[in-house]
Amino acid sequence: MEKENLSSEKSISKNEEEKEISSTTKSDNEEELLKKRKEKLLNSLKQKRDWIYYLILSFIVFISFYIRTRNIPRLKDITTGTWILGPDLDPFLFLRWTKYIVEHGKLFMMDTMRSVPLAEICSGITCNPVNTAVEMKLLSYMIAWFHNFLSFFSNEITVTYSAILFPAVMFAFTTIAFFLFARIIFYKENKETRNIIALIATSFFILIPSLLPRTIAGIPEKESAAFFFLFITFYFFLKAFNSEKLNKRIIFGVLSGIATASTALIWGGVIFIFFTISTSVLLAFSLGKIKKDEFFIYASWLITSFIIMMPFSTRYSLKNLITSTSSGLAVGVLVIIGMSLLIMKTNKLEKIRGKIKLPKETFSLIISFLVLSIIVIAILGLNFVMGEISSIKNSLINPQTSRFGLTVAENKQPYFANDWKNSFGPVVFNIPLFFWLFFIGSVLLFNNMIKKLRKREKIILTFSYFIFLICLIFSRYSPSSILNGTSGLSVLVYFGGWLFFLGTFVYFYYKKYVDGEFSIFKEFNFSYILYFLILTLGIIGARSGIRLIMVLGSISPIAISFLIVKTFKKYFEEKEETMKFLIGSIAIIILIASILILIGNPLLMFKGTSFWSWGGYYQQDKITAENFAPGPYQWQWQKTMSWVRENTTESAVFAHWWDYGYWVQTIGERSTILDGGNAIGYWNHLLGRHVLTGDDESKSLEFLYAHNGTHLLIDSTEIGKYTAYSSIGSDEDYDRFSWISTFLIDEKQTQETKNETIYVYTGGTATDEDIIWEENGKEIFLPERRAGIGAIILKRNQNGEIIQPEAIFVDNGRQYRIPLKYAYFNGELHVFNEGLDAGVFLFPKLDPLPNGRANINEVGAAMYLSRRTVHSQLANLYLFNQETDYFNLVHTEDSLVVENLKQQGMNVGEFLYYQGFQGPIKIWEISYPSDMELNQEYLKTDFPRKELYAVKSGEYNY
Repeated sequence: MEKENLSSEKSISKNEEEKEISSTTKSDNEEELLKKRKEKLLNSLKQKRDWIYYLILSFIVFISFYIRTRNIPRLKDITTGTWILGPDLDPFLFLRWTKYIVEHGKLFMMDTMRSVPLAEICSGITCNPVNTAVEMKLLSYMIAWFHNFLSFFSNEITVTYSAILFPAVMFAFTTIAFFLFARIIFYKENKETRNIIALIATSFFILIPSLLPRTIAGIPEKESAAFFFLFITFYFFLKAFNSEKLNKRIIFGVLSGIATASTALIWGGVIFIFFTISTSVLLAFSLGKIKKDEFFIYASWLITSFIIMMPFSTRYSLKNLITSTSSGLAVGVLVIIGMSLLIMKTNKLEKIRGKIKLPKETFSLIISFLVLSIIVIAILGLNFVMGEISSIKNSLINPQTSRFGLTVAENKQPYFANDWKNSFGPVVFNIPLFFWLFFIGSVLLFNNMIKKLRKREKIILTFSYFIFLICLIFSRYSPSSILNGTSGLSVLVYFGGWLFFLGTFVYFYYKKYVDGEFSIFKEFNFSYILYFLILTLGIIGARSGIRLIMVLGSISPIAISFLIVKTFKKYFEEKEETMKFLIGSIAIIILIASILILIGNPLLMFKGTSFWSWGGYYQQDKITAENFAPGPYQWQWQKTMSWVRENTTESAVFAHWWDYGYWVQTIGERSTILDGGNAIGYWNHLLGRHVLTGDDESKSLEFLYAHNGTHLLIDSTEIGKYTAYSSIGSDEDYDRFSWISTFLIDEKQTQETKNETIYVYTGGTATDEDIIWEENGKEIFLPERRAGIGAIILKRNQNGEIIQPEAIFVDNGRQYRIPLKYAYFNGELHVFNEGLDAGVFLFPKLDPLPNGRANINEVGAAMYLSRRTVHSQLANLYLFNQETDYFNLVHTEDSLVVENLKQQGMNVGEFLYYQGFQGPIKIWEISYPSDMELNQEYLKTDFPRKELYAVKSGEYNY
């Protein structure tokens, strides 16, 4: 009985145990099922969050496209009613090429409309200035392909309209490329962080004011397409480094090479790519981050880029690529790293390395560098190497060494106090907000890159980087300060910053090796290394030329975005209350600064201020974009070119200063001697010397005859550009160098006497040469540039006739009143018996009145013409309307202001001062003496001596 009971109990216990196991299994299955459902839900939410990122990116792309197309309705030629490009010069060349490509399927070999008559007389390399095989043609082909694509949807779309739309569309793609590049830099961050950083950076990127003029509709400039390939190059290169499989790495390396080659076939800024990638890879190798696979990536990138570049432009011959400072550096790095890897693999020099105690990477680099240097010197010569080193040094301190370079506005070297501050604003309490955000952000990003180092090491290295940036940027602070970029102290500060940072880094580099901690450098993020080199080169570029500020502006938003995200992330992670409050305060300041940059000051709404007056980048860009269209000056040119098309033969050849060449070629459809390519600098010199500033008509005719010139065109802006072309046209002693300054009447000082009226014109200008004047038996010496003119005195008698004018010269605090020999007024040149060999050009001034009307003072403005300018062809033909047997004035196109006043019945003549000098565009038909013979000297394409184009020290210090 007991056995049965025991057996029964065991059975019951077993059943209960089975039920418990079954229940537990069921519970586990349910938990596992719930877990799977939870993971599925979380994955679904994460995927949706990814879509949110892309949705935000789409909105950003839309905003960039929206802003850049605000001007399209205004891009019309007022003479034809058809589409026309915006107010720029170079895009008209690309448009002309595009039209030919669309019509013929490919571009012509020789551009016969440029540099006449070079296409007819050249052979071999002398044809390069007009040989399109030398040019970067991809942009025109891309516009043509874009036009063919649009033509599928409508046959009414013109090539010009396609060219108008192209830059805005390309910038939309550039925005996406920038986002990808910004995101992959932070690939080690979690997905949420890197996406947010990239989105914020892209939001800043599309609103950078310096980028707008080069990427807006109607301005198909090189940068509009090149920036896309620039960022996509960096993206693919980093993608290659971040991939695990070698085949993917090679594929992305090849794609990066294709993008690099595309950049090179569009834009000379490809040097940014060659410099930054090669230097970053070299630095990464020294840190132990480059092995065989990474070497293959680098080789696939460089070889692919060369293979594509060489067939499509003869400027990229293998010799040119190897000897170029930028691409040559990339080749050198390839060879050095390849040799270094072999040295490290063989271990044959380990005994030597052990004695001098250097990391194997550094040791192999030194050996490879020495071997390569010997080979280069043996092949190219020591003079070539030293010349390249000197060129690099000059590019860092004073990149413009030619007269032409110094006279082109976009080549001007910027200063922090003026150009940088205004470009990286808005400026609040004299603080350029954008600048300081990217400055602080870059320092924080550098600190993050070296976070694996010890605390003391991080502090010292970060401080050295901070000092480096300070020296790099502020060593060129302002032209009036001791830190003017060229003074001894400026150069010391500039290179001192480099030495301090590099010295500090080398110290810790060696110390880590000695301490056996060298492997810590392998933890440095390669994407950070690449970005810092891009940023550094961007700063150097922005310091060397004002046109390159846009490059720095385009890459700096990444540092700002990193600063914003990391500061807020730190705030939410911080537990200690005091520190949390401090970080929160900093985060609020950064947020406020960011809002002020992007949309301006929202508090102004409480004052009733319109949103468009808040002063942010968005408002600034939209207003700029809406007005980025042809205005009165361009309309004047459109009318002039309409006359040219209708009243000159197709074989006509126009002579003028180089600025307008592409307008004449594309809008006027006529050939020119000079244009914006400035391919033959010597011809610029000859035209500036003999046609514009010269006083010998026969030499002017000889030059024009040699170039088949049929028409001469002079534009009102030539008055302000006199400094430029007189500098370029001068001999080695700057014999023509001068300028034309305008003085305005000071009505308060006007005096009326019994027999005359005295007018005083105030202004200021320096003397362009030494002046010696004898007065009362005493000689007055007024030294060049030191002495100046502070005022001009003019008298008119009761009949309104001009009495000899006088100029008030000032030197060392003393004034000298000297009569002038010439005065031009009301269509007549007055020549007085005695006086200084100089004169004044009097013309009307328009003054708006409070009641909405205007007052015209017929003697309201006066130009001072020195001895050098008063006898020039420009003054005689354009200002004085002097008749000549060989220059027949056939067309005068008044400025829109003058034209409107004449339509209202006012007799204002040709010239007027209203918001600056207003003058006509004049065209002369040229005839030649029957015995004129061709002078081959005027067809030479090289300067006979370098002193004619080199900058003479001190000549531009005025």
